[in-house]
Amino acid sequence: MSKLEEMAKKLDLAAIPNIDFDAYMNASKDDNQKIKRVSDYIDELEDFINSGDQISGTQFPFAKLHSLFGFRDSEVTLWTGYNGHKKSMMLGFVVLKSFLATNEKTCIASFEMKPVKTITRMVRQFSHTAKPVDADYANFIQQVGGKLYILDQMGGMTPQRLYGVITYCAKELGIKHFVIDSLMRVIAGEDDHNAQKDFIVKLCEISNATGIHIHIVHHTKKGDENKPSGRYDAKGSGAISDNVHNSITVWANKNKLKDMPDVILTCDKQREGEWEGRIALNFDSQTLNFSESYKESA
Repeated sequence: MSKLEEMAKKLDLAAIPNIDFDAYMNASKDDNQKIKRVSDYIDELEDFINSGDQISGTQFPFAKLHSLFGFRDSEVTLWTGYNGHKKSMMLGFVVLKSFLATNEKTCIASFEMKPVKTITRMVRQFSHTAKPVDADYANFIQQVGGKLYILDQMGGMTPQRLYGVITYCAKELGIKHFVIDSLMRVIAGEDDHNAQKDFIVKLCEISNATGIHIHIVHHTKKGDENKPSGRYDAKGSGAISDNVHNSITVWANKNKLKDMPDVILTCDKQREGEWEGRIALNFDSQTLNFSESYKESA
């Protein structure tokens, strides 16, 4: 019996039942409960005053950003970049090293990659090895098996059904982060700007109502890949970046340009924080790990 089979026998996780996700979109709204006096916010104001300039939310796994950025509850973050520039890989790394490392349940809806492929890539990052063995997979499952969820759905999903899935994950499973990879698998038409706007606005409503943090991967328009892109270079409607709370762009030095780092991570929008900027990162192609670089980036 392999170590993975032994691990499977030891796991005692309750099965996830068949769920009518559509039912989660039919809950009645009591808007009367949303009308409040200013005095109702005294406790929240006190906490805000006492926290000062402290960054709230889960931190990036990079020390440079600990005092600059946080993944807060009830927000939506847009992850953009050119095709093949490691934005999904970076997000998976952050899920592993930040969210799961702090016991925050996360669900990944990767409509472009089979679940086994997603898991294997994260095992490489987790075990720091290019070719994980049974023991590496077993250790990964033991550490994160009860915290990491995968939406087993290839190809895509209708917005309405996805709203129900996210709401169910937040309310019933206690999931804190939900990854959508990618937006084009939910809203297929690049020119359907109204549908894109409606989708993002609805995600913001769901995140606000449930406290879940939603991460959306989205592609950048074709351009000069030797230069980092930004949120305004994202395909489709400008309402996508206008309505999210945060925008992160990942650029990889695919052409090995001199005096440029392996990867540049840029924050060009942070609604609840003051910092916007970029940091340089190293990338290990064997283990798929990212680390801080002190190389200057242009």
